[in-house]
Amino acid sequence: MDLDSGAALARERGVTKGTITKHSGSWNLWLEFLGRVEHRGSPFLDELGPTAQLRLCGAFMHARRRGDLGPATRARQVTAGSARETLDNVATAFVENNRASPILDSRGKVHQHIRRQTSGYKRDDPPKQHQKAMPPIVFRYRLRMAKHARARARAHLLGGAVFFAMRSCEYTSVGKRDRKTRAIEVRDITFMLGNRIIPQTDPRLHLADSVSINFGDQKSEIRNEEVTQYNNDDAEFNPVLHWVETVRRLRSYPGFDPSWEVFKFFDGTSFSKITAREIIVDIRAAVDCIGYKKLGFTGRQVGTHSVRSSFAMMAYLAKEPVYTIMLIGRWSSDAFLRYIEKQVKEFTRGVSKRMLTNETFFHVRGFSEPTDDNNYNDNTTARTITHYRRDIHTAVFGRQGSLRHQLRIRN
Repeated sequence: MDLDSGAALARERGVTKGTITKHSGSWNLWLEFLGRVEHRGSPFLDELGPTAQLRLCGAFMHARRRGDLGPATRARQVTAGSARETLDNVATAFVENNRASPILDSRGKVHQHIRRQTSGYKRDDPPKQHQKAMPPIVFRYRLRMAKHARARARAHLLGGAVFFAMRSCEYTSVGKRDRKTRAIEVRDITFMLGNRIIPQTDPRLHLADSVSINFGDQKSEIRNEEVTQYNNDDAEFNPVLHWVETVRRLRSYPGFDPSWEVFKFFDGTSFSKITAREIIVDIRAAVDCIGYKKLGFTGRQVGTHSVRSSFAMMAYLAKEPVYTIMLIGRWSSDAFLRYIEKQVKEFTRGVSKRMLTNETFFHVRGFSEPTDDNNYNDNTTARTITHYRRDIHTAVFGRQGSLRHQLRIRN
């Protein structure tokens, strides 16, 4: 029993309180739905067959989509992703209670009906609006306009965050404490000159040539990942200087503790936290002051997520390799590509010119040995090309021996 209870405890620690709250809310919506359709049986649909369970799940997702469930004041259509997430949470509850998932087919994949229903909703959803990437001029403006201590603290946090593609919860207070990603602490920041670590108390800390940050726990479940950025010799927008100012500010407060989070602030009387909302107000004000004519977007189109977008876009325009962008931004996949905005005019600079680098190119024949042009055989070439076409069709239409491959029409 000790092993069983230990396993249960590990499962509980595997999810945050926020996830548990979401699942609980989804289950409450499910119970409300069953009451509305006058289902008198088990909430796990034990008395129904797979087909009836699937139909009921589809109806539930549609009710969620239309906003029929939950408080009446929130009765509005939700996105395809929200509707599907609610259904997935309900299916998870089935599995956790030793029932088969009602939305999976006999192969263990999400049933085609659910997938098509989700796709239908996505077609009707408005295009997703990503927060815009901001150029360096926005961050510089914020630094120059910071006139009082708290504004300067926010400006340095923002400037330091962009060089490390930080999430808002890593350098500001977002209100929720139970998150997979934790905030940066003073002890996570290391300054170096060459191969020598400079103590944070050193008066020459600003002369460091690099700063490294240990990110501790992250939502990707990678722990203690460390990223380094070097001094770029810019007197204003510089990763080393931003974090030097932040560390010095925190160490000047009474009762300093290395475990303090970087968003802690002391106004001379009491302690408070620099919030993500304050950062949003700052960057939106900066964008609006610089103006649409210069940036091509307004303050309403940016937010705290623009910090990661800005890093990805700046690095891409600087022609940094993709793997460098991924490593510094701590992206474990090519998900960062959605931050690269094709609408930015500089995105395609020089592409049309480089396209003309090779004035012509030659298509090699599909022969293992060179062929004399005088003995060129059209039939052999045709057979070779047909063979290649068959390989292409196999790759596109399914694996060798699959039902789709067997039914494919052949020449």
